[in-house]
Amino acid sequence: MVDTQNSVKIWQKISKTTILSLIFLLPLFFLPFASNVLDFNKQALLVVFVLVSFFAWLLKSLIEEKINLDTSKFNLIPAIFLVVTILSTLFSSYKYGSFWGWPLVVAPSLLTVLALIILYFLILHLFRKPEEIFGLIFVLMISGLIVSLFSLFQVFGKFALPFDFAKLNSFNTIGSTNSLAIFMAIILPLAAILVFISKNRWLKSLISLFLGLSLILLLAINFQTAWLVLLISSSIILIFGISRREMFNLRWLFLPMLFLAVALFALVIKTSVFPIVTLPAEISPSFSASLKIAWETMKESNSPFSWLFGSGPGTFVYDYSKYKPLDINQTEFWATRFSSSPSELIDKLATTGIFGFLSFLAVIIASILVGFRAVMSKEEKKDSLVWMMTIGVLSSLIGSVIGLLFYPGNVSLMFLFWLLVALIFSLSGSKSKTFNLQAVSGLAEGKSKTGTSLMTMGVSSTFIAVLIVSMFIFFIQGQRFFAEANYMKALASVQKSDNDTAIKYLNTAIRLTDEKQDNYWRDLSQVYLFRINEELQKKDLTQEKMSQNVSNFISLLVGAAKSSTDSSPKNVANWTIRGYVYRNIIPLITSSDEWAVKSYEEAIKLDPKNPSIYTDFGQIYTTRADSLEKETEKASEKQEALNLAKINFQKALDLKSDYAPARFQLAMIDIRENKIKDAIVKLEQTKEIAPFDAGLGFQLGLIYQMDKQIDKAQ
Repeated sequence: MVDTQNSVKIWQKISKTTILSLIFLLPLFFLPFASNVLDFNKQALLVVFVLVSFFAWLLKSLIEEKINLDTSKFNLIPAIFLVVTILSTLFSSYKYGSFWGWPLVVAPSLLTVLALIILYFLILHLFRKPEEIFGLIFVLMISGLIVSLFSLFQVFGKFALPFDFAKLNSFNTIGSTNSLAIFMAIILPLAAILVFISKNRWLKSLISLFLGLSLILLLAINFQTAWLVLLISSSIILIFGISRREMFNLRWLFLPMLFLAVALFALVIKTSVFPIVTLPAEISPSFSASLKIAWETMKESNSPFSWLFGSGPGTFVYDYSKYKPLDINQTEFWATRFSSSPSELIDKLATTGIFGFLSFLAVIIASILVGFRAVMSKEEKKDSLVWMMTIGVLSSLIGSVIGLLFYPGNVSLMFLFWLLVALIFSLSGSKSKTFNLQAVSGLAEGKSKTGTSLMTMGVSSTFIAVLIVSMFIFFIQGQRFFAEANYMKALASVQKSDNDTAIKYLNTAIRLTDEKQDNYWRDLSQVYLFRINEELQKKDLTQEKMSQNVSNFISLLVGAAKSSTDSSPKNVANWTIRGYVYRNIIPLITSSDEWAVKSYEEAIKLDPKNPSIYTDFGQIYTTRADSLEKETEKASEKQEALNLAKINFQKALDLKSDYAPARFQLAMIDIRENKIKDAIVKLEQTKEIAPFDAGLGFQLGLIYQMDKQIDKAQ
């Protein structure tokens, strides 16, 4: 009996400690061994710690022969959201990316959502007492303190880490500087409450230090959405604090009043108080454009499930490419492929459909309603500690919702959101029910043998399933981690022009991801193209040996390019690179121009408003025309190719009137057709658009010489 009790305590402690460790580590965690140093690694940490904690909690329940479950009907809402995310992943345009996240956006992936909902479940069942919840919140504040201290050094140019990517003042352990500001703004009101209810002097000092550093950091970043988050969440504390003056000493309302005043000042002035701090501006599509993209995605006629389940978690980049507004081409961001909308809610609408949007909205509404209900019911009935923590968590939760309304979530922000949701439900004092897992033969008289045996079987089956799934995910996630490490080595090898080594590393990365990660295939096809060019430049090879080597690499290139589009056929980048590598081997393989044409046709379907695709498409036909230059009997075919090239270059200009490469290519066609005057006009127009293009200036000088305009040529 004693051994059983000790085992129960040990596994309970392991489960709780794992969650507390996760809360401390996740905002801080990153690794330099991946192309995505933050969210990819944070996801791995989240999944591992959550599954370990869940495993320990289930094992504790089996040893104890009973399980306590929160029976609130509100728990069905996160479960429904999870089911919708699963269905959205099943109907996704890139199932592998929607499940794992990377190389798509990691935060909305099914694996991340699953881990976050299990985290919600564990916090709800492991942290029920006020002192336990206080400890959990305090751990979050200590993590935030370290994040704010490190980020302040970064923002002011004092770099402590040796990595190249960390030598930027915009680098921090949360994400972008704006997401960092939102993260801090969300937890500041909760920290203010913690200062008030803490009895320990050292705890008060640490939290006060965090408050000061975070406020300075917010002033340095000066992101308007973060100030709005702080303004609204502080207002909530003030409203309830003033209405409960017997509990809130008015001098402790100084902190939310200060936050409110600073936020109002920053929102009105809009000028940074630290002019020496220069941070890179973040860009995103407009709200109206994103809503239109979401609408077009949902009514996608090719997929009957788009309206219900969207394009798949993390696939907004595909939606943006296909439905972006035409007027974006008149800005400097015309070539940017945005991976997220400016709002997490709009992102959910596009990628998980109306069901995903409504179920996520239901999570938000239910959490806030439960929070308000708990606050109102505790005014007279409950102790002040729980009531004040509820106010702090509720204000931070509403701040988190405001942040997600006006900014896309990353792993850190979504982790914080689900943590606050779980804390609201824990503080609300929802009822739990104990289910007996004892063997049927040992049941007391009057107990339901059938019900208990079914519950025992259910928990045992869940335990085994969690064990199997955990081992599977650990194994695959480990492979993905090593794949990223090999991918980074491949990129480093390419920079050193060691393409053979790069090919070896890329093939290893592809093998470790079961040949399903499209960016590895895409990059491999380009490295094969580099190797073909290297072989063609070698002087010490016989013609036969060179032809054999080139032929082998062409075969590998074609296979890699095809595999990239097979793994993710809705990614326009795969088709453009496939078209590009095919276009570059036209002189070597006679049928490759047809392959390139088909590739660019698919790319245009996926990104119909991109002028660069039409320009690249047109160059296939100019290359074909050049190959027919010496075949006088094919003059009509040559002219037909030039006409097709003109059509595509003109389409590019119709999409973007100041697109210099298309104008330049039209001028080159005029030269081929001996229309020198027309070519000069087009090149002069192009020069006005791209005045600093040295190659263009050189070409214009040559044309002036051809036209006998020696003074201009000089």
